[in-house]
Amino acid sequence: MGKKIERRVQRRADLPGGRGFACVALDRPSDPVNVGHVLRAALCFQARMIILGQASGDINIRRLPTDPTRAYRHVPVLEVDDLLEAAPRDADLVAVEIVPEAVPLPGFTHPERACYVFGPESGSISDGILDRCTHQVRVPTAVSLNLGMTVGLVLYDRLADRWRKGAATDDG
Repeated sequence: MGKKIERRVQRRADLPGGRGFACVALDRPSDPVNVGHVLRAALCFQARMIILGQASGDINIRRLPTDPTRAYRHVPVLEVDDLLEAAPRDADLVAVEIVPEAVPLPGFTHPERACYVFGPESGSISDGILDRCTHQVRVPTAVSLNLGMTVGLVLYDRLADRWRKGAATDDG
């Protein structure tokens, strides 16, 4: 009578593994829509943790319209006053920011253990946090991207980089 609908599902086993981890830290996020996109990207691209530093009171991670996956159930989300205090001690802090000295993303070598720090939707990463970051990277675009899209691109680039390195290792 009816056709069986086949669901397309990405299995975690299909994604490159390897050593290390990535986490995402948001400095003063204010838009629940963007935070939902960030949570979904973190789940999709295997981030291990999300840190929300001084998040707006409007953000309720359990009720984000752009996170139908309910990523907070699978990726820990820490809501803190000082995101640097919550960042893993053994991770390189990578500021994703439009500053002259930032390395364009396509030429960036991702650290094995990284905490990617993103600024607020309508501003920049605070100077105190930017000064503590060991790396600065930017997504080369004609105009700035929204926060959710930027996080997705950076995490995808990290995953693609690991994939390429794994393929190079597998080939000899």
